[in-house]
Amino acid sequence: MTKYSSEFKVKLVNEYFDGQISILGLSKKYGMPSKSPIYHWVHEAEANGLNYLITKKSHKEYSQDFKLSVIEYHKLHEISRFDTAIYFKISPSQVNSWIYRYNHYGVIGLKRRPRGRRPLMAKKKKNQTAF
Repeated sequence: MTKYSSEFKVKLVNEYFDGQISILGLSKKYGMPSKSPIYHWVHEAEANGLNYLITKKSHKEYSQDFKLSVIEYHKLHEISRFDTAIYFKISPSQVNSWIYRYNHYGVIGLKRRPRGRRPLMAKKKKNQTAF
């Protein structure tokens, strides 16, 4: 679950776009501890539109090749991880995670991992006998 609702994000970005209040002013008005989330929401909305701020309800899996292309784009263009995330329309935390795993484990770290809990015991196969 996200900390801030989609409606709240859109409301703050619209207030900023109206030009009546600054990002710092918005953070003080709504009692937010930092202005950085608003800053990110504004830049995401400028790059991809307000619909981008609406949280996605489905889980999307990315291929190892896609993850590698995101990392290569980040390194080749020497841009921030946040700007890379905006370009590919994915979460900045996702880009951080992929770069961390790539730096520590290499390409193998980007491979899909099985989800869920591992079984405690191996399943036994039943012997089938013909009658």
